[in-house]
Amino acid sequence: MFTAFDRPDNLPDAIARQIRLKILSAEFQEGQKLPTEFELAESFQVSRNVVREAIARLKLNGLVETRRGVGTFVAGNVNARKFEVIADDLLDAGQLRHVYQLRLEIEAGAAALAAEHRTARQLKTLEAALRETDKAGGDWERGAEAALRFHMAVTQCSNNPYFIRLMEHLSYVFHNAVRTLRYRTTGTERIGHVEKEHHEIFDAIRDRDAQKARLAMRHHLSNGMERYEYLNKKD
Repeated sequence: MFTAFDRPDNLPDAIARQIRLKILSAEFQEGQKLPTEFELAESFQVSRNVVREAIARLKLNGLVETRRGVGTFVAGNVNARKFEVIADDLLDAGQLRHVYQLRLEIEAGAAALAAEHRTARQLKTLEAALRETDKAGGDWERGAEAALRFHMAVTQCSNNPYFIRLMEHLSYVFHNAVRTLRYRTTGTERIGHVEKEHHEIFDAIRDRDAQKARLAMRHHLSNGMERYEYLNKKD
């Protein structure tokens, strides 16, 4: 039922993460009773105290509820609760792809809105962010930070506060993934492609071409995810 793992630094967090993913993917349905503490301890090969700590974390986040003498159940209306993506979730390849797909759709829409609603001042800010990505060259750390700022500047140009808040959250959890990808592609032809793709996004927003901006962002992020998966398969 669960995947065994080497002993991480924080066992309760690691166990809570696996259970959380099964709840969010609906492998455990709302109202469904979870395995007993004994069964979970056996599955993870840990003590029941560790399992209790993991369940306590899930309960604190509103994902499960306990009934004295009965057991632990998936809380009702889980999907309507506060939206969040936890950075540790991205350690799972499948979950990373799902979240990246979300990011792709959100950023493509934000780019289209940016082309329609950006102001002249915002365009100057976006252009400055673009120049910073160009200047990064072989400095992967500077490049990663500049790329994140460029993407946030695109979203700011949408002038939609909900897109902006959601992208701020996604950028925060994607921070390490972006840094890793930039580090591993520095010195390769991919960096040149990234710079070209950033310019295509900027040009479309500058020209107020919403459809072109949408497609340019989709192309850019799709290429990034494909490169990330390719590098992971080589490891």
